[in-house]
Amino acid sequence: MSWLPGPSPNPYQAEGGGDDPFARPPDVFAPPPGFEDDDIPTIDDAMLHGEVDFEAGMSAFPLFSLGLILACIAVFVCQVAGNGLEDAKRISAMGALDPDLIHQGEIWRLVSATFMHGNFEHLMSNMVILFVLGMACEHGFGRPQYLFLYVGAGLFGSIFSLMGSRLSVGASGAIFGLAGALIALFWRHQNKLHLRDRRIGVVIGLWAAFQIVLGLLNPNIDNLAHFGGLVGGVVLGLVLRPAVLEGRREVAYHPLTLSAFVLTSGCLAAASVFFIPRLIH
Repeated sequence: MSWLPGPSPNPYQAEGGGDDPFARPPDVFAPPPGFEDDDIPTIDDAMLHGEVDFEAGMSAFPLFSLGLILACIAVFVCQVAGNGLEDAKRISAMGALDPDLIHQGEIWRLVSATFMHGNFEHLMSNMVILFVLGMACEHGFGRPQYLFLYVGAGLFGSIFSLMGSRLSVGASGAIFGLAGALIALFWRHQNKLHLRDRRIGVVIGLWAAFQIVLGLLNPNIDNLAHFGGLVGGVVLGLVLRPAVLEGRREVAYHPLTLSAFVLTSGCLAAASVFFIPRLIH
């Protein structure tokens, strides 16, 4: 015995029999119940071009930046306790950038001066900017390179300041270096880094320009240190590897990064040998 299937029911059959030529076919692409348009993933420009969100994963507590801030505050407390703010002679004796003494061989002052400040307002204004720019640089370059950048930019600022032949203290040169390094980083990798606000580089540049103009109007501001730090920061920002793009571990353990970190640590340790005894004397 054979079996033959009967005719399949017509899904478009009208009531009462017969085919309805005007019947609407079922929507096979209809979304399932409970599915909303908001559930559909969207693709932004950063995903299309493979850009990395610069701010993603940025720590609100940058350890190296906080360490530098605490070091500057500790030095200032020692200055106040040792009457190191009374006059130029006393602040020079504690470790300020004194061109005459540096020419006599006290080159450790190129570093020590970047941790000293002239008054409380000077200290606080620098520390606020250091926290903001330091957070971005520590995230962008990684901690080992960040320390090298900070000390290196500070040295650039101190060396430029020597051309002014006057006493100078402050972390401004190093801070301007951080600003310059960020500008260089954003410019060099503009097609790879996604900034949630593209104006951030312009804002940093305008801040640096405003501070330099302000320095031209105020004889008590060491504009040479600012300019030197800015130049040093731009140069270092162009040659340092972007940890935010290449991976923090890969950059941190690269031989050049390790060498720079050891060199920076040795520089700070050597300066401390001469600086700390004068500071607490």
